[in-house]
Amino acid sequence: MPADPCVCKVAVQHFDVTLSSKQVNAMDQPRTVITAPILCADSAVWFSAYGFGWGYCAFALPFEVVCEELGARNETVQQVRLAFELNKRRILRTVQQFGAASATGERITLSVADLQRVTPELDYFGA
Repeated sequence: MPADPCVCKVAVQHFDVTLSSKQVNAMDQPRTVITAPILCADSAVWFSAYGFGWGYCAFALPFEVVCEELGARNETVQQVRLAFELNKRRILRTVQQFGAASATGERITLSVADLQRVTPELDYFGA
């Protein structure tokens, strides 16, 4: 009868690892965060966005764009704030397209075309 194939057996100690519930994994963190909007006298909403790996970027969203594309009835403070809050996920998807590419430090003014651009991979990853 042929001999059994050579098998290497190594004793391995059992490690009991208890993970703290406070441990934070970078993959569990939101990819992009938007700061609270500031409504400016020049008829634009200013806000910043920051994401893991690309830092902060400043954005401006003109009131006309908020009305036309985000559904604000008019340019009043209440309507603009409401439209901004209700469309945060859409705004997040839009600003993620600019994230790492906007290293100039200048404020980026978003347009209707920017908000209409759809990037499926950003939507898939939970923008």
